[in-house]
Parts: sequence; C-alpha cells; structure tokens
Amino acid sequence: MAFDMEQAFGEFKAEFDKVTGNINKSAQAALDEAKRLGGLTEETKANVDKALAEQGELKARIDEMEASARDLAQRFASGRRSGAGGAKSLGQLVVAEAEEKIKAAAKGGVNGDVSLGFFNAITSLPGSAGELLPERREPEIIAEPDKKLVVKDLITVGETGQPLIKYFREVSRTGAAGIVPDDGTTVKPLIDKTWTSESAEVKTIAGRMEIHKHMLDDIPALRTDIDTTLTYEVNKVENAQILAGDGTGENFSGLITNATAYGQTAREPSGATILDRLRLAMLQVSAAGYVVDAHVLNIWDWAAAEMLKDTTGRYIFGNPFMETPTPRLWGRRVVDTEDMPEGDFLTGAFKLAATYYQRQDIEILLSSENRDNFDKNMLTVRGEKRGVVVVKRPLALCYYTAPGG
Repeated sequence: MAFDMEQAFGEFKAEFDKVTGNINKSAQAALDEAKRLGGLTEETKANVDKALAEQGELKARIDEMEASARDLAQRFASGRRSGAGGAKSLGQLVVAEAEEKIKAAAKGGVNGDVSLGFFNAITSLPGSAGELLPERREPEIIAEPDKKLVVKDLITVGETGQPLIKYFREVSRTGAAGIVPDDGTTVKPLIDKTWTSESAEVKTIAGRMEIHKHMLDDIPALRTDIDTTLTYEVNKVENAQILAGDGTGENFSGLITNATAYGQTAREPSGATILDRLRLAMLQVSAAGYVVDAHVLNIWDWAAAEMLKDTTGRYIFGNPFMETPTPRLWGRRVVDTEDMPEGDFLTGAFKLAATYYQRQDIEILLSSENRDNFDKNMLTVRGEKRGVVVVKRPLALCYYTAPGG
C-alpha cells in the first residue's frame, strides 16, 4: 500500500493533540507537587519525562512531514522560477540579475549609487551564507534538514508593506474548557484572555564593504565576497537582534526582552542542573497552555550539557563521535548561540510566540562616492534589509536568568 502522507499526518496530529491535552492537565499539578515537596518525586519525574519525550517525538515527526511538504513546494517553485539551475545563493542572484550593470560599471565607471537589486537573502544553498551556517540536505526528502539552526529558524516569518506593525499581545489567560451538560441552559466555561494593543517600528540592518574597482572584472570573486562576507554579517546582526534586542534606540525588542520570567525557583530540587530547570520551564509554558517546540542556550552551557555522563561514564547524549541530526532535548530542537548570555536559557513555543516581519529583503548597492574611494580606486558595496520582530504571546516563552546575571 502506498504511503499516504495526509492520512499519516492526521494520525500523528490526533495523537499529538491527545498527548498535549494530558500534559496541559498535569503540568500545574506537577509544579504544585514540586513546590510542596521541594522537587518532583521519582515517579512523577519519570512520568513527566516520558510524556514530554512522547510529545516531542510526535512534534518532530509532524515537523518532518511539514518540512518535506515545504521542501517539495520550494523545489517545485525553484524549478519553475530558475529552471535547471534551482536555488541560488545571494551572490549568484546578484550576478544573474545584475551582470549587465556590473559589466557596464566596469567599463564606464560608477557614478553615484547603482542598485544591483533587491534579493531574498534566505537561501538553503550550501556555502551561500544566506543562513548563518550552511546546511546539508540528504537525497531523501522525508527528513528534517540536518543543519545548524539559528533563532530566526524557530519563529514565524512573514512580510509587511508598512513601516509600523500594529498587533495585539496576549498578557494573561485564565479559565479552561470543561465537560458541561448539553441542557440548553448551562453557560459554557470561559477561556478568558487579556490583550493589549502594541506597535513596533520596522528597523534597518545594514553593512558595507570596500572592493577594488578591478573586482568588477572578476564577477565570480565579487559573488563570493557578497556571499561570504556581506550577507553573513547582516544576517548575524539580524539573528542577535531577534533574540536579544533590548528595544532601546534602533534595536529590536527581542524575544528575551519580552519573554515571561522563569518562576520555578521554589520548585527546584536540591542541586538542580540546567536540565532540571529546563524541564520546569517546559512545565511552566505547558501550564500556560502552549506546546514547547525549542530551547535556546549559550554555546558553553549546551557544551556542558552534552558532556554530562551517567554513573558508568557514558555520555547521556550518546556517542560524541557519531554524526547526529539537529540536537534535541525531550524531542525539542536546541539552538546554541553566543547571543544567549552564559548561564541563561530561553524555552517555549517559538512559532506561536513571535513573528518576524520582513519589509525589505536584502538590497545590494554599489557606489564610488564614499570617502576617498576615487583616490584609492575602490568601490563600496552596501547590503541592507528591513524588518522587525514582535512577540505576541509572552506567556509562550520562559526565560531563565542565572543568579547574578
């Protein structure tokens, strides 16, 4: 019998909803037990771990199916858009779209600013630097891409044509659904949410680099510089701002700034580790009615977690010499980044919590009129993009701050 992806997806989704419902019911009870007893009992701890792992495994399978469907759609779109060439890096797009402009500039010089065009800098092509780190795609499509994730990969990404985003933020939620008699008179249970109206201004992220005029005669070298330097640096700042922008001046108001504080200190067991706190943070998000889909840790904290060993000296996370897919804890994806302060972590339902609105994909500009470019026979290449991140559901994110941090 042929594999029916739609049917399999429906079955996994139904099982996932069932497991999630059970976790939501038991999360607050587990937190209350931890506070009352100074930690979870071994039985409760085992049950919590099993439920979270089962939920995570189902979520991973659903994500893989969705990724496969997106991959097929992207391949189809790429094939229609660019034929046999398929996906292109930003540098290749610039060359493909603006080669005549570059040749004209090389022959006649650059007067003022010359726009080489607007381009989508988000590309999965290996070595393109469209992502902060390259990914490797296997021939099989029913598999999540094996790559180093960045924070932007975790949240919802959309588009906007406005300089100011107006949105509603969920600040509290009370009540829950329940079983009621169908007698025509009983008032149904109220799930009461409190919202506030917010706005966020689109920001500009930009970078520039200088090249020698003769590089216009060497288009492959120009393409490489755009890919490996300009795009990478712009995307690196974008990722840091999405996570940790403090909202002052021209900075984004990022995920950390808007997340709900970790409130489970009283429930921590004696000698609590970062893994214990992550588990309690997951329960805090579950108790608020959301399904955790990822964790963000500092690179050193994640390395310390990966080096944890059991009583026999074996690594808890498996053989470090084996190639592994995207790292996971309780089935949830892990992003390790230097942009997260050491000792802190962020866990939550990132897709529901936040949206990144792009107003302008990266634009590449070439200019001869910058400082002493004329004297040095140099040109300036500038790349900039515009966007803003908004956190609509702070309760879906739990941020732990290390003592003294």
